[in-house]
Amino acid sequence: MKPVFQHSRTLRSALLLCISIAGSATAAYSQLGVHPDTLYTFIRYNSVQRAGADWPTIDRNFKAELSQARNISDTMKCFVHVLAQLNDVHSQIFLQGKTYGHYPSYPDSTLARLSPMVSKSNAIVNRIATRILPGQVAYVRVPGMQAYGPEQVNSLARALYDSVQHFNPDKINGMIIDLRLNGGGNLYPMLAGLSPLLGNSKVGQEISPEGEVSRTWEIRDCNFYMGTYQTTHLPQCHSSGWKEVKVVVLLGPVTLSSGSMTAIALKGRPGTVFIGEPTADGYTTSNNYFQFASQLTLNFATHFVADRNGNVYRTVVPPDILVWGGDNFDDLPHDKKIAAALRWLIENHKHSVHDRK
Repeated sequence: MKPVFQHSRTLRSALLLCISIAGSATAAYSQLGVHPDTLYTFIRYNSVQRAGADWPTIDRNFKAELSQARNISDTMKCFVHVLAQLNDVHSQIFLQGKTYGHYPSYPDSTLARLSPMVSKSNAIVNRIATRILPGQVAYVRVPGMQAYGPEQVNSLARALYDSVQHFNPDKINGMIIDLRLNGGGNLYPMLAGLSPLLGNSKVGQEISPEGEVSRTWEIRDCNFYMGTYQTTHLPQCHSSGWKEVKVVVLLGPVTLSSGSMTAIALKGRPGTVFIGEPTADGYTTSNNYFQFASQLTLNFATHFVADRNGNVYRTVVPPDILVWGGDNFDDLPHDKKIAAALRWLIENHKHSVHDRK
C-alpha cells in the first residue's frame, strides 16, 4: 500500500482528523480489519478529486453517519457517500467478496440505449476482431481485456499485436481502431498490442490534482512502460511501415477506464482522428490498488491522465468528429460511425497520395 500522506499533507492534520472520527470506529474495526478513520484519511489525502472537494462538509457528514452505523453495511454506505460527494465513479472498495462504489444514474431512455451496449461489451471481453472494410480499410476491434499475471498479459498483448500486423501497411488505405465496446480492464496488453501504430514514443502521463507529472507512459520496442516499470515483454517485434498509416479511433458512451486510457494514448498521433461520441464520464483517471487488510482492498483514482502533448482529460475523451448513435456492431457496413470513418480515411488517403506526388 502506498503511504497515506504521499501528497505532502501534514501528519498533524491527519492525526487530528483520525482522533475526531475514532470514537465511532470501534464497532466496524473487527469487520474491516482497520479502523474506518484509516481508510477515510487515505481517501481524503489521496483522492484525485481532493483539490476541489468541500472537506469540512464531507468530514462532518462522515463523522455523523459513522456514529449512526450499526453494522458493516451501514459503515460501507458511509464510504460510498464519501465517494458520491467527491463525484468519484471510478473508485471501488472490495470487502469480503463484495464491491462498493458510487455509480452514476441515468434516465430510463439512456439506460434503454446503453444497456445492450454494456451487455455486448461484457460478452466480447478478450475477443479481438479484425476484417477488411470497403475501400481496403483495415478494422481492429479492441475489447476490454481481463488479464491476471504476466503470462496472460503477454498473451493478450501478442494477440492484439498480431492482429494489427496481420495487415500490410502498404496495402491498406487506413485503419479503424474500434474502442466503442472497450469497457476497460488491463491497460498493458492494449497499448503493447497497438505498439506498431504508436511507435517508440511517449504516449501519456499521470497528472496529480495539483498539475504535477507523476509518471510518464512510453512505448519502447513494442513494449509498454509506466515510468521505469516494463509492463509487457514482447520479443522479436517490429513496427516499420505504420508511421504513415491514417487511423480513425471510434469512441462511444461505454468506452471507459482502460478503454479511455487507450484512446488518450492515441491522441496526438499524426494522421489520427477520433469519431463517435464522448467516452463514459468520470473514467479518465489512473487507478491503483491499495491493500488495507486481508479482505479489504481499494481500487482508487489518484491521478488524471494526459496525452503525449500534455492535454489533461478530467472527465471524458471527446471525439474530433461527433456522430451520435447509429451503432450497428453486427453489420459494420451499415454502422453510422463506420461510414463516417470510411469517408474520412478515403478522403485523407487521396490527399496523402496527392501530397507524395
